[in-house]
Amino acid sequence: MGTVCKTIHKTQIVETDGFVLEQPIETKPFEIKSNLPEVQEMCATKIQALYRGHSVRKQNKEVEESFPPLQDVALPIEQVPEIYHHAVSKVLLQLGPFDYSKCSTMVGAKTLPPYQFLDKGGIYIGQWKNHQRNGKGKYIFPDGSLYEGYWVDDKANGYGRLIVNSGDYYEGEWKNDKNDGYGVYVHFDKSRYEGFWKDDNRHGQGTETWADNSAVYDGSFYMGVKEGYGIYKWADGSNYAGGFRNNQFQGQGVYIWPDGSKYEGYWQNNKMNGQGEMIWIDGRKYIVIRTTKRMVMGNSIGLMVEFIKVNGKMGCNMEKESTQIKMVKKFQESGLKGKGDDLFCITQSSLTYTNQIYK
Repeated sequence: MGTVCKTIHKTQIVETDGFVLEQPIETKPFEIKSNLPEVQEMCATKIQALYRGHSVRKQNKEVEESFPPLQDVALPIEQVPEIYHHAVSKVLLQLGPFDYSKCSTMVGAKTLPPYQFLDKGGIYIGQWKNHQRNGKGKYIFPDGSLYEGYWVDDKANGYGRLIVNSGDYYEGEWKNDKNDGYGVYVHFDKSRYEGFWKDDNRHGQGTETWADNSAVYDGSFYMGVKEGYGIYKWADGSNYAGGFRNNQFQGQGVYIWPDGSKYEGYWQNNKMNGQGEMIWIDGRKYIVIRTTKRMVMGNSIGLMVEFIKVNGKMGCNMEKESTQIKMVKKFQESGLKGKGDDLFCITQSSLTYTNQIYK
């Protein structure tokens, strides 16, 4: 009987143009009828195998069609531009090839030929999944800028490097097309920032270095501005360590001049303000006592003043020197000066005090 589920041929008599012909008749496996159980079982197995093969081929076709972008989004191209923007090419030459080993691996992504987007003209070379850029790949912007790195759902996510046509570049972590996480941004003039980012803003701990190394800031940032504790160092040897708010000295901090003179105390909007101590290299000291008192002149109330001690001498800090002189005399009359101390004036805008001492 042979192999039961193989094709079995029968013949039939056909009369054509006066001729009698015997033609074979093909009978498919599922057309074979038999009452034998073993025949029925073998034929059912063959039918199932054929169905599974058809399902797999259909599924593979659907998967293959799910990789590339839709035809109204991007189309495949044969050639990719070899020359990028001149500034981008210069940076590429300095940095070398991008290290894709720092990127994650996306399961199920497939590398396809280059595609050019229809809306803006950008070219993408890399992996695709679900009709979107997913996995490792590089994108050439219409203006010549270049991104290489990891993609998730058509956006830069994970580790990547962007070289802008201005000559700036960023390499580090991304989230939804924005610098987010740890990364390094280098400007064309070689000034740089290395640290943490959030939504394209410097955020968290980081180090900012000027192009000519004239200054370095190492400290905290909040959404793009210096905020919190930080250390500023200048090339001339001066430095500041203390609080910042909105890019300015704020709160308690220590400033040291190149000659070694030092101020330690409170700041507001980049200016010394409040309690503090200034020490010159020759040993002179300027001390501001934080406590303030309200003075009365005649029937009017005077300004709130700070009592100041310079080299052990008591004084007042007023907005105008003419007012200071009047108030100094009033201090003497009121007996506010400390025992054994001399009373004098000092201007708030300068750390040099007047040579007029009132006794």
